[in-house]
Amino acid sequence: MTKSLCTPMADPQQVIDESRPMLEEFLGDVGIYHPGQPIADGHLRDRFSDWIHGQEIREEDFWYLVARVGAFICEYLIEGHAAIRYMEGKHILLHLPIDAARGVYRDFDPYAVAVSVVRKRHSLKEFLEALCG
Repeated sequence: MTKSLCTPMADPQQVIDESRPMLEEFLGDVGIYHPGQPIADGHLRDRFSDWIHGQEIREEDFWYLVARVGAFICEYLIEGHAAIRYMEGKHILLHLPIDAARGVYRDFDPYAVAVSVVRKRHSLKEFLEALCG
């Protein structure tokens, strides 16, 4: 585990650089990902969402899981929905095309969403389905 990926004060560029390899290793460790499998796979999304929902999350594990859920949201939307990750100050944000032909985009903080998914036990699957239509 890399400390920078577990704390809210992490260096954003380091988080971006380590996101995909960390995520693939984590998902493999929990037994729902195989090397080479696309992150933007609906079955993987559903299995990860179910896995999150089934966890007892201790406070000391909160930021660890938030980092992984945030990374999943980023990689899922970049790989499967043409999102663009960018930094604004110390925040990692996503620019997601909603209707690119009309120039409609949504910008949001995937790590703020991850906090909600983990803390409030919101469904990752339902969020991503609603966002991506």
